[in-house]
Amino acid sequence: MRTARFRAGFNFLASILLVTNCVADEVQVIHLARPDVLGTPPEGCRPDLTGQGGPVAWRVLLLHNRPALAEMSRVKVDHRFPLCVVDKVVASDVELGVSFTPIAGKIDQAAGLIFRVKDADNYYVARANALENNVNLYHVVNGVRRQIAGAEVPVLNGKTQQLGVRIEGEAIEVSLDGRKLIAVNDRTIEGPGAVGLWTKADSVTAFYELTISVLRK
Repeated sequence: MRTARFRAGFNFLASILLVTNCVADEVQVIHLARPDVLGTPPEGCRPDLTGQGGPVAWRVLLLHNRPALAEMSRVKVDHRFPLCVVDKVVASDVELGVSFTPIAGKIDQAAGLIFRVKDADNYYVARANALENNVNLYHVVNGVRRQIAGAEVPVLNGKTQQLGVRIEGEAIEVSLDGRKLIAVNDRTIEGPGAVGLWTKADSVTAFYELTISVLRK
């Protein structure tokens, strides 16, 4: 009788955990641009800036008949990192993905995902660069960016690709088109933070859908 009660209790607890995990892992898809709002600022994220060069200019545009979000200020300052922050998602552990197309830029042609964002000067960023043909992982602390890890890989101008990142505790993985390129541990930035998009300097990069799965708040 005691064994039967234990099994029943265990099954009930397992059911609760399953439901909790399903809710936590629910995927949100944020459509960053709509064709009926071309030329306007974004609705799904808040513009911000790390570094120099004046105001940022995220705008909705049409690329190959597909609405996209791009930062269009094209300021040629190396220490300039425009952000678009999704404040409604605040979590410690998340899995993110974004489709992007590098279009132009002489200093950089960069696409990035930011996570555990405390403010414009403190966060993690995973970024792909079509000029350098690499994918790197950084932490930004008090506005200073430092590389944690990187991988040499083709990042093609004019081609739509998928950048992904997953952080659980101190374990961070970064992928491009589903291929895992970086797997490291880092605990520089801990606790919950927002997520969003990142780019650099004069980059013009089109961003499409942003997928967000909260693993732990």
